Parts: sequence; C-alpha cells; structure tokens
Amino acid sequence: MKKKIIQKAIELFNERGYFDVRMRDISDALEVSVGSLTYHFRSKEALMESIYRYMLKTLEELGISGRLFQKKGEELEVAAVYMGYMQQFRFFFQDTLDIIRTYPEIGKRHRQQVAEEINIIKNLLYMQVGKGTLVPEPVPGLYDTLAEMIWQTLHFWFARQAILGDSQPGWDDAIRAIGHLVYPYLTEERKSEGLEVMPAIKLSE
Repeated sequence: MKKKIIQKAIELFNERGYFDVRMRDISDALEVSVGSLTYHFRSKEALMESIYRYMLKTLEELGISGRLFQKKGEELEVAAVYMGYMQQFRFFFQDTLDIIRTYPEIGKRHRQQVAEEINIIKNLLYMQVGKGTLVPEPVPGLYDTLAEMIWQTLHFWFARQAILGDSQPGWDDAIRAIGHLVYPYLTEERKSEGLEVMPAIKLSE
C-alpha cells in the first residue's frame, strides 16, 4: 500500500504542484479514507520524506556515475538519463526551493546530493580532457564553474519552462543547451567531428 500511495502522490504532485495537493486529495484519488492514508504516512511531511528517499534510490539505480562518456559520440547521454529522472519527479524540480525551505532535513540531504551531482559533472569534464575531447582548463577553476552551470541548466529546466511559459518538454532544447555550454572547450578535432545530440532514453509522460 505504501508504494501505491507514493506513486499516486507523485502523480498528483506532478499534475498540480506539491503545495496544491492535500492528503485528502491523495486519499480520494486512491479511493481510501484519510485515516487509511495517515496510517501509513502520519503527515504530508512524512510522505515527502519517503518520496525523497525513493528519488535517491531511483537515481542510484540509474547508475549515472557509471555512464560518464562511455562511448565516443554519446557525450550527452548522462544529461538525457538525468532528464528522464527529472521528468519522473518533475514536481520536486519545479518546487525545489519551497520544499527544502519547508522541510530542512530534506534540504540538508538535497544539498549533499547536489554536491555529489556537481562533482560527477566535474569528473566528467576532467575525464574528457584526458581523452582529448576537451582542451586543458584555460583558466584555473573554469571547469568547476562550468560543471555548476551544467548542473543549474539541468536542475532548473522545469522552472525555466514555467517562467518562460513553455508547456512543451523541450528535452532536445535542454540537451542542446548543455552542448552549447561545452562547445567552446572542445578540441578542434572534436569540433570538426560534430557534437551529436541524441537523448538516450524515452521519457515518460
């Protein structure tokens, strides 16, 4: 039952936004009483904590760090996989700031998760220098900044869509944006080969 509650809650949060869904809305959607819902999750905060743990488990199972530029010509696969994950939990990425302000413990864990994600991107960039895909860092610290910019582009893509009034997923645009951030630092040989932009997964609706 807990899994059903979590899945239905995520579905409703994605449709309406986290703060516009009440526990009663979830119980009504599941056709159970509020009491039955609170038997499993005493509060919306407890439910959100379980959902966040589920998010982290899902991300771990995707093995993002193991996908770091495994094959030449698939440099943006990591971004595509991460975007599929974001699509699954899009409510969180739309309401991140309010959620972590409301639930400080989730905020603490999320900051740790963000630091790990930025570090993965940094490693990815430095790895490409070694492979001759990227030029050596032109200015000390530049690739650290680039890694954070790539993370920001990915993490806040849903917020960007909402602000610009873009109702379409636009994943090709998101991946192209990542490609444009990286392009100035490609070696001339890699530029001549072209940077293929091919999302590696089918995104869920």
